Amino acid sequence: MKTSLSSQPVPRDRESLLALDKETLVDRLLSLEAKLDQLSDYVRDMVTQKYGRKTERFEAPGQLLVFPGSTADGGMPQSQAAPSIPDSSTPVEDKPKKPGHGRKPIPKHLPRVPLEAKTPSDEARRCPSCDTLRVAVRKVLRNSRYGYVPASFFVEDLYAVVYECPNGHGEELIAEVDEAVQNGKAAPSLMAQVAVSRDVDHMPFNRQVAMYARSGVPLNRSTLSDIHAQLAVILLPLYLLMHRVLLESRIISTDDTPVKVLDRRKDKNIKTGRKWAYLGDKDHPVNLFDYTNGRGRDGPQLFLDQWKGTLQGDCFSGNLAICAAIGTVLVACLAHARRYFIKAMLNDKEGCNQALSMFQALYEIERTAKELGLPTDEIRMMREEEAVPLLEKFHRWLQRQYVIAQPKSSYGKALFYCLNNWNELTQYVKDGELKIDNNHTEREMKYVSMGKRAWLFFGSDQGGKNDAIVSSIISTCRRHGVEPWSYLTDVVQRLAENPAENLEELLPYNWKPKTVVAATVEIIVSKDTPKTISA
Repeated sequence: MKTSLSSQPVPRDRESLLALDKETLVDRLLSLEAKLDQLSDYVRDMVTQKYGRKTERFEAPGQLLVFPGSTADGGMPQSQAAPSIPDSSTPVEDKPKKPGHGRKPIPKHLPRVPLEAKTPSDEARRCPSCDTLRVAVRKVLRNSRYGYVPASFFVEDLYAVVYECPNGHGEELIAEVDEAVQNGKAAPSLMAQVAVSRDVDHMPFNRQVAMYARSGVPLNRSTLSDIHAQLAVILLPLYLLMHRVLLESRIISTDDTPVKVLDRRKDKNIKTGRKWAYLGDKDHPVNLFDYTNGRGRDGPQLFLDQWKGTLQGDCFSGNLAICAAIGTVLVACLAHARRYFIKAMLNDKEGCNQALSMFQALYEIERTAKELGLPTDEIRMMREEEAVPLLEKFHRWLQRQYVIAQPKSSYGKALFYCLNNWNELTQYVKDGELKIDNNHTEREMKYVSMGKRAWLFFGSDQGGKNDAIVSSIISTCRRHGVEPWSYLTDVVQRLAENPAENLEELLPYNWKPKTVVAATVEIIVSKDTPKTISA
């Protein structure tokens, strides 16, 4: 019985190697070459991740890429092949020139401040003919430019008004100003500013403290953290309503990202939490975030409890468990599968070019459907006619390539990911409302990723939950093109005045401002007169 190579001791000296037979030496050489290729692949991947380009752009090479079995000669159909290099004798049509961008016009709603040129000296104004001083006769507009005044703080003094009967009867009536936070330090406008600066502009509380200090306002980081937490409590009823709206969606897209959380019980005082994104379909257009302690399946299962529909996301075991529980199939993201081949380009450029060209053909079908503005039924029919044959050819090519590829190489892993999740990757062709990838959800997660580089970590698990509430409202505003500061300022004030406000009307896609937010705020500062504010 022949002993396996893995159980044999590795000879280190020349004499021992010369004593081995030829077959053993060949097997040992092939094993070492495979190990070298695997380690080289790891090193290239690490170096590319740290120093390489992060783009996933792919341009098909100017040659026909072979897909065995796709045509009689083994090549791709001409309509789906990569564009060939034009011959020098063939006239090439000139592409239409794109219009120049130029300067964008200045918005008309901005106030204008006229600036006139200084009056020249008398010597310069004298007429060279009669020695008379020249006078101004007209003004010529030479240029218009933007100016900027830093944001200004003002103080709202809340006065209660006492009413009494002029005849001295009955008790006094005291009218109080409605406050979102009783005896709070921040007005709705400042609460909105703190949230927008942190979750839209990615400005952590310590930088906001420095910015406000330049305006002469001493606010501590802990104070801003409390303001952000108070805003989350105020917006919680609206968040819960959006959650109910989300669960009515037929299709929900999801993604997640790790976040650092302060925990004194852990090593280095830091643990890893998880922030999840859930996007509703076009009939339930809400974006929600959720925070969990880890990446276990319990988090998404609890958040999507009793929901029935189609889940679109990556092939995470928690997503698969949810789909198994509700009796549906996960719709996986082709961009994830494509990304594996992008990373494996240094390992097998020829094979990756062929795979990426096929992805390019599949995405071209989606672009055509989008440009034509097809309804969902016609998109499904178009996918069945054009995308399904491409996917079948692609599947056969993947199977053939996987037989000859090294399983532990990055190229082999890319092939395995596609084959192992093929059923989930091809589900999108069955419904025109489904998307070919989950990039629309990943775009929302990029805001979280950019924020993590600024604020670094959450102070606690409760801080992560508070951030999920506030960022859900802001993300839904971004989805519908609603200016978040005006929205938050108005909604917080309306909830303070009437806690029983109709929350349906306060959803970002239904919102109509009830109060004029910062329409005219005029602060007159004088030594003898107090500040007067009209809003």
